[in-house]
Amino acid sequence: MKIAAIVIVFHPEVEAFISNLNSYYADVDYILIWMNSLENIKLPTSIQNKVVYCGSGQNEYIARPLNYAINWCIENGCEYLLTMDQDSTWDNFSDFIKQVRRVQDLDTAIYAPNVNSIYSKNESFHYVESVITSGSLLNIKIAYELKGFREDYQIYWVDGEFCHWLRLNGYKIKVLPHYNLKHLFGKETKTLLGYKTSNYSPIVYYFLIRNMLWMKREYVNNPSLRCILYTIFYNIRGIILGENNKIIKITMIGKAFWHGLFQPIYKRYQL
Repeated sequence: MKIAAIVIVFHPEVEAFISNLNSYYADVDYILIWMNSLENIKLPTSIQNKVVYCGSGQNEYIARPLNYAINWCIENGCEYLLTMDQDSTWDNFSDFIKQVRRVQDLDTAIYAPNVNSIYSKNESFHYVESVITSGSLLNIKIAYELKGFREDYQIYWVDGEFCHWLRLNGYKIKVLPHYNLKHLFGKETKTLLGYKTSNYSPIVYYFLIRNMLWMKREYVNNPSLRCILYTIFYNIRGIILGENNKIIKITMIGKAFWHGLFQPIYKRYQL
C-alpha cells in the first residue's frame, strides 16, 4: 500500500508544523508540501528525503492542490493519499495505517480518524456521511474515477461536497474511532456572551456561505435547511459579538448570498 501525503501550508507556525509532520512522515512514502504562502521552512534532514515541494507561494486554497496531488499519485503509483492540514496532529497514525491495511475494501473511498474525539469508541468503525479533509486517507483510484474535488468551490465545502458525491456513486466513508486526530477549526475564541466564534477572514466567510448555497442548489437535500440556517446564525452571531472587521465580513456574507442564490453554477455532470 503505497501512500503519499499532502499538507497545504499557509503562514504556518513552523515548530508546530514540523512537529505535526513528525507524527506521520515515517508511515508514508512521500510528503507533498503545497506552499500557499512564501516561507523558508527548514525541515529536519530525516524528513527531507520524502518531501516534494509544490505550489507557487500564491494562495490557491485547497481544491486545486488536492487535485494536483491525486494526479501526482496516479503518475507515481501511489494507491492512497493522506490529506493533511498544517495544524492537525495525529496521536497514533502508525496504528491507524495498520488498521486500514487490515480492513480495507473495494467500496470504501475514505478512511478517517476520530477527529477531536467526536465518535464513540464502542464500535470498531462507523460509516458516516462526511468527514473533513484533514486526516483523511483517500483511495486514489476512486478519487480519480470521480474527477476529484470541485475547484470552483476553492476552500469551504470542498470536503462535504466530495463526500456527498462519493456516496451518490455508491462508495463509503469509514471512520476508525480508536485513532485520533486533533484539529483546529479557524482561530476560535470566546465572544462577549461566552459563545464561540471562528475568526475567519472575510473571503473565507464568503466561500463558506456561497458554496453551501451552491451545493444546496445542486443536490437539493444536502446540506439540510437546518444546517444552512445554523451555519448562518452561528457565524453572524460570532462576527457581531466577538470579531474585528465586522462590516467587511457581513458585506462579504451578503455578497455570498447573492452569488450563492443567483450566480450560474456548474454541476458535477457538466465538469
